[in-house]
Amino acid sequence: MTQKDKKIIEDAEREGYPIFVLTAKDFYSTQAIAGYFKDCLLGGCKQHHLDGVADRVKDFKEWQDANPFKCKIPD
Repeated sequence: MTQKDKKIIEDAEREGYPIFVLTAKDFYSTQAIAGYFKDCLLGGCKQHHLDGVADRVKDFKEWQDANPFKCKIPD
């Protein structure tokens, strides 16, 4: 978890708005984040945000490839 992730969680808790958390253990998480990346790209998000999302997709994919038996379809 990055410092930015921690700040997002802390801000949400303090200000009372919902957040949605995905982990690499969720079989569909990489596809979900890749879809978010596509929406951000089409929506004109700044490059630094796109780079961060792309890095996270890569991190999730690498972890899933290295840990296939730890991944599962959500129950």
